[in-house]
Amino acid sequence: MRSATLAALWRTAVTETAERTDADSREALERIGVRRLDREAGLVLLTAVLCLIFIHFFGRPGYLEDWRRVSGTLHLPGVAAWVQGYLFSPEAKFHARVFWAVTRAIGFLLMPGLVILLVLRRPLVDYGLRVRGILPHGWWYLAMLVLIAPAVVIASFTAQFQATYPFYRVDPGERLWPNFWIWELLYASQFVGIEFFFRGFLLHGLKRRMGFAAIWVSVVPYTMIHFEKPFAECLGAIVAGLVLGTLSLKTGSMWWGAAIHTAVAWGMDLLSLGHQGRL
Repeated sequence: MRSATLAALWRTAVTETAERTDADSREALERIGVRRLDREAGLVLLTAVLCLIFIHFFGRPGYLEDWRRVSGTLHLPGVAAWVQGYLFSPEAKFHARVFWAVTRAIGFLLMPGLVILLVLRRPLVDYGLRVRGILPHGWWYLAMLVLIAPAVVIASFTAQFQATYPFYRVDPGERLWPNFWIWELLYASQFVGIEFFFRGFLLHGLKRRMGFAAIWVSVVPYTMIHFEKPFAECLGAIVAGLVLGTLSLKTGSMWWGAAIHTAVAWGMDLLSLGHQGRL
């Protein structure tokens, strides 16, 4: 009985989604043509690479040499000076987290969003931002959250977990309000960006050319952005990328993925603070 139920779930969640996505891809190839879809896929991949380069080289608060070089080349030295002044102000720790979140919003949201609207000339809703009709699919993500939660709680007792979370390090005697809670909202916003970039722009931008295989393309860079995380979390990113990617193709939306991503991340931070006796 249990195996039959799991087989039915797999059929509904994965097999039917893969078959429908591949069928839609074949139909798009016949209707639009290989050359046009190749150009579209190439543009999506090039944009993704440039976005990741921007985030890596210009989104690191502790390394501003690339800001200085570019602002010098553009004869705008005041830009680098302003960034440095912002990051090394009396609120340096908080400003560094804000800078981190803003640069990710630019790379994960703004840049691909502009490419969709201005270059591809397609509606954003086609790239995972659909809201209508997604409520009934919420139970898939709730079930996923129930499965993940025990592993997160167990991991929270490890020294590596405590050394990693929360990203906004709360000093002894420092109040949580306002900086920590503002940071948590910024933290949530970057998960919206991550889901839009990997399970929206990249996945839905490639599916017409590659079909269901587009998931594997999105999983590679998604796993790579976890290289500085704990080993187990990095491995988990592969599974999460496959599951969230499949569900995004099934529902046409990344919003539930952003919600579960935020819930897990907030849970990690709060568990870490709880172990420290800060809650």
